Order: sequence, then structure tokens, then C-alpha cells
Amino acid sequence: MTRDDDPLEPRAALRRAGGANEPEPGEASPGLAAELEAAKARIAEIERQAEARLAIVIEAAERRRLALEQEKAQASAEEAQKAVKAVQDAEGRAEAALQRAEKAETAIHQQAKAMSGLKGRLIRLLAGDVLK
Repeated sequence: MTRDDDPLEPRAALRRAGGANEPEPGEASPGLAAELEAAKARIAEIERQAEARLAIVIEAAERRRLALEQEKAQASAEEAQKAVKAVQDAEGRAEAALQRAEKAETAIHQQAKAMSGLKGRLIRLLAGDVLK
């Protein structure tokens, strides 16, 4: 496949002879260029849509994170309120117990004063040390 002592590649030789419909390797057909540009445009549009979807997903995740933080804060506030209520209840029970103890102490003092003789003196002496 040489012509005028010019060695050619088989495709080039067939092209010169008119047997091939392929364009020259350096030439681009106008249809292929248009297809390439259309494909690039589709790829760019798909990338833009993917970025928009990603932004929406990120925004939704951020909203969910904020909602969870608020729920956690509300739960903490509720637990704090329960703890305050429990402390108030305990203070009330302690105050009631203190009042009962004071009443019992007063009753013991009155009973000790009512006792006569050596036994009454001994109890008043001992109660005086404990119940001032």
C-alpha cells in the first residue's frame, strides 16, 4: 500500500482509494462536536441538580440537628423541674419531721417535769443534757 514510494497506513490508503467513510483522525465531524457539547451541557446540568439536592439534604440534616438539640434542652429543663420539685417535697417532709420531733421533745419535757421523786430528778437531769 504505497503510492509514489510514500508508505501509508492502511486506513489512510483506503481513504485515498475511496474505500473508507471514516473522517481523517484530525477532523471532527460537525455532528460529533454538537453531540459533545450537548453531553457536556447535560453533565453540567446533572452536576448542578446533584449540588442542589446535596444542599437540600444538608439543610434538612441541620434542621434535624437543631430540633434534636431543642428536644434535648427541653428534656434537661423538664428533668431540672422534676429535681426542683423533688427537693421541695423533701424539704417539706424534713420540715414536717422537725415539727414532729419538736412536739415529741415538748411532750417528753412535760412528762419528765410531771414525774416526782428521785426518778423524776434523774430523768430531768438526763433529759436536760439531751433536750436543751
